[in-house]
Amino acid sequence: MVARFAGFLFCLSLVPAAAAAAPPETVDYVCRGGKTISATYLSHREVGFVVLRWNGRDHGLAEALSASGARYASMAGTTPEQPGLEWWEHKGEATLSAFTGKDFFDTKPLLTECRPRK
Repeated sequence: MVARFAGFLFCLSLVPAAAAAAPPETVDYVCRGGKTISATYLSHREVGFVVLRWNGRDHGLAEALSASGARYASMAGTTPEQPGLEWWEHKGEATLSAFTGKDFFDTKPLLTECRPRK
């Protein structure tokens, strides 16, 4: 896990202590159908990020606007063929969706009813 965030943590080491972020927090989720996803939440200078570990790959998403809950998004996928992703957490439940077009709100759900593993 530490190796996954080595670059991010190195950058944090260059920031003065007063601006340093809280340590990363990882939450494992179980979604509808028994599918799993891991989310590591980070913040830096009051900006939130999440790194999702899903299908054997890491996906970095930045905090995005939402009417409620915590929403993270990246319009770029990990490969040119893969669409960007959105992770939206609200009231203890999260959804992972893929962008289906160039509109930032045009998505298709991939994982639903994701709740923290107990």
